[in-house]
Amino acid sequence: MALSESEERILRAAGSDPSPVARQQAVGVTLAKHGDEAEASRALLTQSYLTHLSPSFHLVPRGDSMFDENAFTEAYSALVTGTENFTRVDAASLAAVLLECPAALAPLRMILGLTHNELAVAIRLHDPDSNLTGGSLKNLERSTAQEHRTAARQRIVGSIAGAVLAMMNRDLLTVPPRVTTHFHSKLDKGDTLDGWRSVREHTNGVPYSTLLFQRYVGGVWRQVQDAYSEVKGDAVLEIPLQDLLEAHGVPYHRTKRGATGAAETAARFGLKPGPDFIIPDDSPTLVVESKVAEDGGTARDKAARIRTLVTAANERGLRACALIDGKGWTERPNALCDVILATQGRTYTLATIDQILELPEIRALIVEA
Repeated sequence: MALSESEERILRAAGSDPSPVARQQAVGVTLAKHGDEAEASRALLTQSYLTHLSPSFHLVPRGDSMFDENAFTEAYSALVTGTENFTRVDAASLAAVLLECPAALAPLRMILGLTHNELAVAIRLHDPDSNLTGGSLKNLERSTAQEHRTAARQRIVGSIAGAVLAMMNRDLLTVPPRVTTHFHSKLDKGDTLDGWRSVREHTNGVPYSTLLFQRYVGGVWRQVQDAYSEVKGDAVLEIPLQDLLEAHGVPYHRTKRGATGAAETAARFGLKPGPDFIIPDDSPTLVVESKVAEDGGTARDKAARIRTLVTAANERGLRACALIDGKGWTERPNALCDVILATQGRTYTLATIDQILELPEIRALIVEA
């Protein structure tokens, strides 16, 4: 027996309907069906939500974890000046530059093509007594010169300078002979192919095609995307929800980023896994889990987490809803449908985030202006 016109109408409207009751009704229609009707119901229900999803791969995060172009240019200028346009590059000159302008570590890393963590590994290989980590290098890079006038900091910049010179001389992180047929070094690029001589030759500019090729092999904004990999999910969904709740005077608890934050929330509220939001923060009635997925595998994994959270919330007598976005959900429509069904239709996207205010648990908390 085919779906009735009224059932189809309910399913097609579910993802856009601000009414939680209407969304729950669409879930009820789907769960009551079997066989081909069930498949048809799931497809219509899922499609009604898919139309509100947007990719976020084109969004480049802003933040203070990386320099803007002007600050980077200033750091590069300090590196150029301190090495006399790369004609005097030795341990003493590099250490002096880093002491005077710690931010110069950023352009120095880019010459080598290394992240903070990768450079830290190289330093420890060159100096086994060093305990530098990627985090400590990042802190150094973002600090001021006044913070580095200590013997300890002089040792740090000395270790950095030594490792940088060893890599540029091809004495460190070399390509193993057995794999040279299939791999080459990160230094096998125009500006470092012949060490510092190549660097000097490129200081007056490079062809635009060279810039484009670097993007081709390295990815546009790759360093930014890596630096803000966790922040991006927060900025796309969590911060807009936080702003929405605060604008309407709704009290909430927001879980701190990372595993530690989730563990703290789980311990405080007796929910595992710890959800991103608990509303209100005192005597909660609602939990919200937000998940951005830009690939199908991530969507599948995030769906499993949301379903687990819904089960935990139900056991505590709490309602659960999901806030999702990203093209990954379009690649895993069955995972999306599982989330919709588990949350009783209380699944929202950035495009429909305002409809969360229609949830009775939140409406009861809104402070009218």
